[in-house]
Amino acid sequence: MRIYDVGGGDEPRIASRRVLTVPNLLSFARLAVLPFVYLDLVNGRFARAFVLLAVFAATDWLDGYLARRLDQVTELGALLDPISDRVLFVVVGVGFVVSGLLPLWAVLILLVRDVLVGAAGIALLVRGAPPPPVTRLGKTATFGLMWALPMFLLAAALGEGAAAPQPVLHVLAWVLFAINAVLYWLSAFDYARTLRRRSRAGAGEAGPTRPGRD
Repeated sequence: MRIYDVGGGDEPRIASRRVLTVPNLLSFARLAVLPFVYLDLVNGRFARAFVLLAVFAATDWLDGYLARRLDQVTELGALLDPISDRVLFVVVGVGFVVSGLLPLWAVLILLVRDVLVGAAGIALLVRGAPPPPVTRLGKTATFGLMWALPMFLLAAALGEGAAAPQPVLHVLAWVLFAINAVLYWLSAFDYARTLRRRSRAGAGEAGPTRPGRD
């Protein structure tokens, strides 16, 4: 997730097919740390899970910045970036439910949206069309959710666990979660409108079909 493409300038970048780049290694490292986050969650090690998630969120911005600063924009990086965000929500979401930090319905709000958007993207790829680019609204919502989730952890770590979290931080975490969950779904609707416009444009280029004459 690249928040507003900070630090990259306005010049276009051509994605290469390189694999071993600094941004890609950061993306792989983020994915590798998620099993440890899950184990910390289900075993009640909320302080360490908070640190790992905070680092995850920070490097999620850093890899995009470095890709542009070091001229290491790659096709693999463009795939790893959204994939790591989605995997985060699945792994951490399940861990939050198992550990009692969030109710199941709250996690499903995020996962159902991701399934729908992911299915639409796959359908486009099957038809040979690239999916629409991630919007600023979607980036903002993802960034906000990535900091709402660690805030739940911090509230549990500073309180008496998931059953009795620190009240002020817990309320702030819910406010941040609710606002960005709404933005997350609004970005999905924006994505759907973009798909509809592309579909109509494609139909217009094809032109209307007329019955033939003998």
